Amino acid sequence: MSTTQRLMSDEDIDGMVGGLKKWPNVAHDNGDFELAISPFLTFYFDFEPERYLEASLALIDVHEDFETLAGRPYIIATHPRSERPHPYGSTRLGDRRAWARKAKFDESFVFKATDEENHRSSPTTAAYYWRSSGIFFERDKELYYSYAQFYYRWQWWLDNRDAWRRFVHATIERLKPEQVYSGFAMANPLEFGTRSEVTVWDRALAPYFYGLDTDYPFGMADRHDLRKGIRPPTWAFFLSDIWREKLDKSREEVHAALDHPRIRIDDLSCGQWIELGEQPDLYPVENGVPLLPVMLNALLKPVRHPDLDLLGFGEWDGDPNVRFNREDTRRWMGRFDRDSDWPDAATRARSPTPSASTGVRIRSGQPCPYPAVWECLDIPVGPQTVMHGVPMPQVNGRDVTWQLVRIAGASDIKP
Repeated sequence: MSTTQRLMSDEDIDGMVGGLKKWPNVAHDNGDFELAISPFLTFYFDFEPERYLEASLALIDVHEDFETLAGRPYIIATHPRSERPHPYGSTRLGDRRAWARKAKFDESFVFKATDEENHRSSPTTAAYYWRSSGIFFERDKELYYSYAQFYYRWQWWLDNRDAWRRFVHATIERLKPEQVYSGFAMANPLEFGTRSEVTVWDRALAPYFYGLDTDYPFGMADRHDLRKGIRPPTWAFFLSDIWREKLDKSREEVHAALDHPRIRIDDLSCGQWIELGEQPDLYPVENGVPLLPVMLNALLKPVRHPDLDLLGFGEWDGDPNVRFNREDTRRWMGRFDRDSDWPDAATRARSPTPSASTGVRIRSGQPCPYPAVWECLDIPVGPQTVMHGVPMPQVNGRDVTWQLVRIAGASDIKP
């Protein structure tokens, strides 16, 4: 970490932003290590105290399933007791199931696997597992979330999305998680201390992409963080029955609130797996506020965490590197709200938050901010359905102003 000089230049940030707009799985190399934006998947779950061993063994089952799915890519793993890294498959690692049986309730059971030898670099494929300790249970009668976190290549996901979804569904049924998130985020390296650099990149890139998440289970699993509220989903999210009941919504009401042809909802035994579109998107801010995350976050706003810790540790006086502070965290958490000013007022004025209400206007040639039905205010040509990202059309070769009639529904979208 550095408290005397900036970790990246403006040119570094511009280069990373430009690269991510072309391909959403890009790394920055500073000479000593690489930090990358990556697709991710994280399960946050609880367990009954007397079932702590079952929770540990379930994580091992999940690990073996994902290892097979990913094609056995790992070269480094950590020891479940010492947490020291060793070559994957080394006899020094011992038998995970034997270590799981030795780990007592008041001890954490932790193991990690990665395809990256440099412990300070973001992995290409990795899996991090943590069964929380019950050390605070006797005092607080509450466990921290346990978690399983995965990173994988974007091209791999594109090639294996159906098998990936089957893995997600099976893991939800096995772990019965309270929260699950998937999208794009900075991939946390194996080395704990590198988190300092990751938080600087998080803050530097966040103003450029509405769909860039930040996911740090080691900090967010605390009883004061995600245990107290969710964070805004950017693509896929598991609405467990526990949190749905806190919303005072039935499953049918969730389907009704998210009735859109591009939103997929799979009803599972313990909740609903929700995907906002066919694949995750970084949503560059110049393309407008994305409709589908707005719809989901409007539903979830009553249970959103008001002040989530995005860092996972403290800050240092005199450090020139900008990280999320409390004020920016609140603004970032509310970036899909209609009254949001994230990343700044001028950007929001150019890309209004989508709503079912009328009144939003946009000129020909500008990218359509969300799939919707529009009417021309200058020439009577009848309602026009325009999809997200498509330039708003001219009429008779003239630039015109279009006004929102309604957000597009299934009947408006031609097969």
